[in-house]
Amino acid sequence: MPKPQERNQEETKLIFQKWLVQKLPEASNLHVEILGGPENTGFSNETLSFQVSYTLSDEEVSSGLVLRFYPEGFFVFPDYDIHKQFLIMQKLAQHDVKVPTVLWYESSKEVFGTSFYVMEMAKGDAPSDNPPFHQEGWVADASEDVREKIWWGWVEEMSKVHQVDITKGDYEFLNRPKLGESYLDQELNYYFNFHDWAMEGEEHPIADQARNWLKDNKPKSNQSSIIWGDSRCANIMYLPDGEISAVLDWEMASLGDPCMDLAWGIAVDDCNSKGAGVDRLPGFPGPVATIAKWEALTGYNADNYDYFYILALYKFAVIMIKVVRKLEHYEIMPMGLNAHINNHVTPILEAKLKEL
Repeated sequence: MPKPQERNQEETKLIFQKWLVQKLPEASNLHVEILGGPENTGFSNETLSFQVSYTLSDEEVSSGLVLRFYPEGFFVFPDYDIHKQFLIMQKLAQHDVKVPTVLWYESSKEVFGTSFYVMEMAKGDAPSDNPPFHQEGWVADASEDVREKIWWGWVEEMSKVHQVDITKGDYEFLNRPKLGESYLDQELNYYFNFHDWAMEGEEHPIADQARNWLKDNKPKSNQSSIIWGDSRCANIMYLPDGEISAVLDWEMASLGDPCMDLAWGIAVDDCNSKGAGVDRLPGFPGPVATIAKWEALTGYNADNYDYFYILALYKFAVIMIKVVRKLEHYEIMPMGLNAHINNHVTPILEAKLKEL
């Protein structure tokens, strides 16, 4: 479940309506209705949805808008670059990637006390993280043909992202040279620092073992692209027939070997199915077919897939430390269960380390 919404929704609606009047000076009879926040996902940010109606040139306009804030209070990630999210969606829209249409970015804290951006609301639904969509929900109720379409849609949209040319410097804002010389070192050092920050001096036996393995087995890679970061089906909005309407959640975006995204999507799906004691639903293609499809679509290779699969599980294990602590902080989960260490990611990571 997402972070509880702490803002006064009525006050937020009035402030947002006043701000929109300035952004839409030619509109009249502007009215804002708040719809609320996400129900089944969203641990790292605060998001609210609105229905906005107004009159423009004698025509009645009604549209859904989504407002995403820079997070306040309990952080899951050590840092959070909301402007990066706005920029990458703005740029990827030019490359046939089905990102939501972003409208405005507000860097000032004067409006809501924190920066934010506004994007158009997409139609459809995202597969649920909680409970996992392999267990129940609209995906579990869908046909096998629709499930297959959902999975291949993810692979195809991810592949579009990986084929965007990064050699002209348009995506240099995703580079993190202070963290390392190579893109892989940047990613590793980010999560190694994240690991230490999250654990606060406590040991995490499986994640500690994975970190050492990742240091000792770094591959050489000569391929790089935009990395979506949180690349998976649950970060996509689908229509009931499995057609994609929007590709979401770019807070983990970076640059690096695109196989990183491929491995992340498969690894998280493994954790949210067999890691949670749930059978993977029929209709979803397996890893061998998925890897082959991605290689055919992108022209990249998955030679280092096993390394990036371990990296994905390690990153997920590190993120889960703070997700659990956040659930405890908001009294959604009781303290003392040791779930920040032992959760649905841990057994998958432990088993994979034993294989290699």
